[in-house]
Amino acid sequence: MKDCTSLLRQFEFSAKENIKTRGFKKDPVGDRDAEVADGILQKYKGRLLVLSSDKCARQCRFCFRKNRLIKKASPEALRKIMEKDKSIKEVILSGGDPMILKKSELQKFFDAIPAHIRIRIHTRIVNFNPLFKKLGSRLIFVSHINHPSELNEKTEKTFGKLAKCGATLLNQSVLLKGVNDNAKILAELSEKLFSQRVLPYYLHQLDKAQGTAHFEVPIKEAKRIVKELKEMLPGYLVPRFVKEVKGKKSKVWV
Repeated sequence: MKDCTSLLRQFEFSAKENIKTRGFKKDPVGDRDAEVADGILQKYKGRLLVLSSDKCARQCRFCFRKNRLIKKASPEALRKIMEKDKSIKEVILSGGDPMILKKSELQKFFDAIPAHIRIRIHTRIVNFNPLFKKLGSRLIFVSHINHPSELNEKTEKTFGKLAKCGATLLNQSVLLKGVNDNAKILAELSEKLFSQRVLPYYLHQLDKAQGTAHFEVPIKEAKRIVKELKEMLPGYLVPRFVKEVKGKKSKVWV
């Protein structure tokens, strides 16, 4: 029951979202400033972030893009940028959630990306798409799983299929008050992910989006949790504890 409550807290609306908190903004990570075309962002050298969809299977109440300030991208705009900018080595399909797109819509984005470019997919929907078979080792599949109870036999089968395709499997989580702000829960998550062939990648400090303050774990407490987590796991199972800072050219290690 406790696990169920933790999971639901990620998606259930709370009146606390209407409270304006100092330091929490509509665009906490500077998406607008990084936009080079509708829905296409370039924050980091050699990488493009493409908001391929403006929809998700569920709305995460802690989402840093919950205020929906940017339109979704088009494959045509992506193709034009790729033709001009030869410095791009990786395209990240995000959103919304790219896995909510129809196969034909997803294929158009794949077609706009040259064959030698890596494709990274950020998603909360752990599902297998037959299109991935053609991508092979070009595909980096980054799931967003915050709690071990989100993993089950279905996710294990899906990750197994993705691994057989040659995809690199990573996971990123957000440290959330009342959901996973506990070293034991995070350790269980890392162990369970690895048992399903997924390597823990990032643990994000909450981005300060307007309406999400009730999810924030104070930084001093967050550091204590991560220190305890490091003492419980081998190094390769400890996700990098990071935060995104507007204007920085990479994630900032906390």
